[in-house]
Amino acid sequence: MINQGISVNQGGFIYQELGDGIRCSGTTLTINPFISKVNAWKDPFEPHYMENIYDDSTDADGNLTNPGGVLYQKKIRTGQARNNLSFNYGITATVAVPLDKRLLNNCVRAQNSRVKYLEQAYKARKLDYALSRLKICAEQLKLGVTYAKSSASYITCEDVRLVSPPNQLINHSHSIESGAAPNDSGVDPFAFQKGSLSSPSSP
Repeated sequence: MINQGISVNQGGFIYQELGDGIRCSGTTLTINPFISKVNAWKDPFEPHYMENIYDDSTDADGNLTNPGGVLYQKKIRTGQARNNLSFNYGITATVAVPLDKRLLNNCVRAQNSRVKYLEQAYKARKLDYALSRLKICAEQLKLGVTYAKSSASYITCEDVRLVSPPNQLINHSHSIESGAAPNDSGVDPFAFQKGSLSSPSSP
């Protein structure tokens, strides 16, 4: 007879940690598959034993003539197995649930706040990177320096454009056509500048 026991070690709770020492534990399911193989053997192993066959001859009165006499021995099989091999397998499962829900709820709220903080910090870092790249690329464009399109770094400032700052007038020029403006009255409005305009006569 072989007594075999399976020990289930579930360990501690599973924790989720997001930094700042915030560690929350929840319901834990532990599944333990097991496989065992046992080989037992007999030592000493005796497959047969010799059985005495006694002399049961009697006289006329029915008494044994040779009490205790052994005529011969007969070989008897014991039926013992040389060894015993067993192969066992299975799965054990345990469920562990925290009993104090208040602490668990507070920990979950703290983790949610931590997640929001990390998301905002990520957005701030992303904005800092974008503004820093824009500033450096703009400075290089003002200097007239840019990457060649065949360069692997061309993509760094590919989407940056140099435009005019607001509320500032940049240097520019216009073309003006010279010629007399059309006038239906036939009077040159600038004739006084040429001395051709007469003054009114006195009464």
